[in-house]
Amino acid sequence: MANFQTHLGGAALGGGFVLSGALVTGLMSLNEAIAGWCLVMIGGILPDIDSDHSNVVRALFSILGGIAAVLSVVALADKVPLAGLWLAGATSFIAVRYGVWYIFARFTVHRGIFHSLLAGCLFAVFTAFLAYRAVDLSEDVSWLMGVSLLIGYLIHLLLDECYSVDLTNARIKRSFGTAFKLFDYQNIGNTILMFSLLMGLITTVAPPITELWYLMTDPRVRWSWQKSW
Repeated sequence: MANFQTHLGGAALGGGFVLSGALVTGLMSLNEAIAGWCLVMIGGILPDIDSDHSNVVRALFSILGGIAAVLSVVALADKVPLAGLWLAGATSFIAVRYGVWYIFARFTVHRGIFHSLLAGCLFAVFTAFLAYRAVDLSEDVSWLMGVSLLIGYLIHLLLDECYSVDLTNARIKRSFGTAFKLFDYQNIGNTILMFSLLMGLITTVAPPITELWYLMTDPRVRWSWQKSW
């Protein structure tokens, strides 16, 4: 499989091409294009969150632990003394960084459900939801943020598949076909759960799905791809 540097570099290069096309055609402002480029790079390393010992996992859960610590301190700021706030923050960080990480690692398998198009779509819709509800971006720009992350996600999966082909010895490795798949063929339960989460996000809190359709049929999208390549 491709290493961390290859995934990050491939996503940065591919995202640069795509987002520059979106910028030239007026689909995005400069700030939005830069944010989208960052999301492409995040998507470019995100599938490896199911690798128990990867740098991505450690960094991700450290960030989530920090966020949990800050939220717990903010929530208890007027209710407990300073020592209690320190304890709450430290407990929240440890619970997420090590407790939630352990549970996640226990029930996930590398190159399982997270190395699939279904998982990429779930993360993309979740990104669009955050951009729309939390950051208060417009419907079309929110979907562009989600699509940006999905592009990086797909770049990661494709790079892993490319590394499954040994051109030197003219052979296909046993890992071929495990990195890019529609869903987890080995665990239908996980697939049903993730698909249900995806549909729940789309039908409840994500920007209107019709806006994504209008966006994808916009002539500027076609021109952005042509100008990118």
